Amino acid sequence: MRSNPGRLALGLVAAAVAGSVLVPVAYLVLRASELGFDGARALLMRPRTAELAGNTARLAATVTVAAGALGVGTAWLVTTRVGRGRSLLLALLAAPLAIPSYVAGFVWTRLFPGFEGFWAAVLILVLACYPLVLLPAAAAFAGLGRDHEDVARTLGLGPIAVFLRVTARRVWPACAGGSLLVALYTISDFGGPAVVRYEPFTVGIYNAYNGAYDRSTPAVYGCVLAVVAIVLAAAERGVRRDTPPAATVERSPARSGAVAAWAVSALVLLAGIAVPVAGLLREISESTRLGFTTLGGVLAWAWPDLRATLVLSVTAAAVIAVAALPVAVYTARPPGPGAGPIESLSSLGYALPGVTVALATVFVGIRLLPDWYLTTPLLIACYVILFLPVCLGPARQALDAIPPRVPDAARTLGASAVGTLARVRLPLAAPGIAAGAALACLSVAKELPATLMLAPVGTSTLATHMWSLNNDVAYGRAAVLGLLLVLVASVPTVALSMLLTREGRR
Repeated sequence: MRSNPGRLALGLVAAAVAGSVLVPVAYLVLRASELGFDGARALLMRPRTAELAGNTARLAATVTVAAGALGVGTAWLVTTRVGRGRSLLLALLAAPLAIPSYVAGFVWTRLFPGFEGFWAAVLILVLACYPLVLLPAAAAFAGLGRDHEDVARTLGLGPIAVFLRVTARRVWPACAGGSLLVALYTISDFGGPAVVRYEPFTVGIYNAYNGAYDRSTPAVYGCVLAVVAIVLAAAERGVRRDTPPAATVERSPARSGAVAAWAVSALVLLAGIAVPVAGLLREISESTRLGFTTLGGVLAWAWPDLRATLVLSVTAAAVIAVAALPVAVYTARPPGPGAGPIESLSSLGYALPGVTVALATVFVGIRLLPDWYLTTPLLIACYVILFLPVCLGPARQALDAIPPRVPDAARTLGASAVGTLARVRLPLAAPGIAAGAALACLSVAKELPATLMLAPVGTSTLATHMWSLNNDVAYGRAAVLGLLLVLVASVPTVALSMLLTREGRR
């Protein structure tokens, strides 16, 4: 596309949106520099830093491998062995996205005393993260067809050899991309490890922030985590660029193995959905200090938190979608000048821990925008930095999926670039854009550290109030809020599954 004033303006807006992600990075560098080179090096050489780094590396590696194996395995079983009910089963297997890791951790620790430490953190994070691998892997498996596998079998290869030498090689970009997202989520998660008393960098940063006036130490820790996150984010982009175009044929399932696929899926859903929900209900039924006995009493008590969660989630999702749109249009095919750096900056927010971004936003609010500190607009700005990538990805992919001949035909009929965008490209990409907004809404509803640090005085969400009740050992009331949070988060989860299914069938 030739350069024009409209394209230049779009690029400037996209660059401004992407540039906002530099705020937390600049804060980390500024705070860490207060220690000086020698001070920062001494801090990095402490046994405490090595302990946090080792905890983070072990957790990220183990969760990534386990969630990748679970996601790929269930995706392969469902797409290759299940015919009738495949879409329903995939939607059910994606449902654990609606359960925050800290809610799952709360339930497991209450059901099983002594459930804490490394393997406890691994379990709850694997169950929370495997849908990030499942969804892209299922799409890749579904689009492969069976021709290549049939040819391999005629050449004498067994089932395992066919999978490793034919199927896996063709779907690895999608699977690896999902696994890298799992790694990013794991190193940035705070609530899940904190509940089960495991201390990676995110928990160490939060404890250092709350335990001392010194802000340089958590900033140095944040810089280490940011460097790791940037490397992982760059790797994810590289894998995504290698992902082949979506196939136009749908894979027909095999005639055998459906029972095994449903059985494995049932076990996964038992651990990922049934146990957390049943545990919350049990905690509620056994509590003697709820203070209410009717559904009306529950809603009256929880309504301020529920209302704040809904308002913040919907408002933030709308703002994030609006912010992501110019970036998605500018970086989608055909990309504008400088689209690569803009895309890289925009993708950075998802890789940074919420604690780090919240610290940066606190610093900006106190130093530069004191009138905005602890206000809803500043909190939503923090959400935009954190969750811009989760909305940007589906929107850009939906725009890229539009065949070039469609907008070209509109241009030959006399439509302007703006008219083609408004009347052709955006309507066709609407399901992907809406899916991104739904995912952003889900992410905001579950976000914990940023909301804890930046929510206006007197405002609490379901997530933050549940966290405080859990710390106060008011487990029954915490379970009520946890169940409400799961119900609220299930709405955008269902919408996301429906929108992605519609997008995949286009």
